[in-house]
Amino acid sequence: MADRPWEAEEPDEASVNFLREMVVSAPSGYGLLAALFTGAVLSFPLGLGVGALPLLGYAAAESIAALFVPSSPVFREWIMRKKRRERRDATREHLIEQLQARADPSAPQWRTWDRMRERLASLDALAAHRETGLTHRDVERLEEATVDYLGLWLAWLVMAERYRNTDEKKLSSKLKRIGRELDKDLGAVERKRLQKAKADLEGILERRASLWARATSLEAAMLAMADTFEEVYQRVVANPNSRTVSGELTEAVERMRVEEALDLAVDEELDDLFRRRNAARASQRASQGVAS
Repeated sequence: MADRPWEAEEPDEASVNFLREMVVSAPSGYGLLAALFTGAVLSFPLGLGVGALPLLGYAAAESIAALFVPSSPVFREWIMRKKRRERRDATREHLIEQLQARADPSAPQWRTWDRMRERLASLDALAAHRETGLTHRDVERLEEATVDYLGLWLAWLVMAERYRNTDEKKLSSKLKRIGRELDKDLGAVERKRLQKAKADLEGILERRASLWARATSLEAAMLAMADTFEEVYQRVVANPNSRTVSGELTEAVERMRVEEALDLAVDEELDDLFRRRNAARASQRASQGVAS
């Protein structure tokens, strides 16, 4: 699968401390609060000794749970799903921030994305019913596709911006001027510098020539993705109990991934944009670690 510069690193089970996740999870926190509250209530009439019993019971229950819960496949999948959701949410938030700064608020892509999100919410509600052939993992893959749509759109905007900002006439004029200078009797050092400048300008013109085709390819990929998303929605709604719906959905999501278009989307400026974001987040995490 093609790299996606807008996508945070995929969470890996080997890098997750499931024991820590169990301890800091909401059920454990609620259990601790319940034990503290019960202990406080009992300590008034019966003394601190009796009031400590709920806390001892909580500690014993946590110790027993620590032997089994972190290795439970159900618990691990719940944690990994949460990690994937956090990754998607962070990526989507950053993409929307960048798009709001670059895109027209009335752009039709916003309406397309809103419609995809509405369809996704309906499919998520369907997946909540066990009698359907749709799973939550299927819905996750569709949600990842909506994030990919935003990434493709941002890549398209960056390419379009680069195309507009490159003045072909001015570059061609500079090339002609450099060509006239190279026809003169020059020293070796000056000739080498002019030849280097000529090669650089020619490279810029060549990249500009390919930008339009690449941007057109991305735009077509976005239209195909939205159309396939609608196709998936109509197919699932029409026959939600089909046993083959999960496999058909997986195939459709792979079509929406449009690997070739995503390869084209790894533009230098877009890649640098998200590299800076990841560096800033790493620096923030390091600062928080030092502070703690």
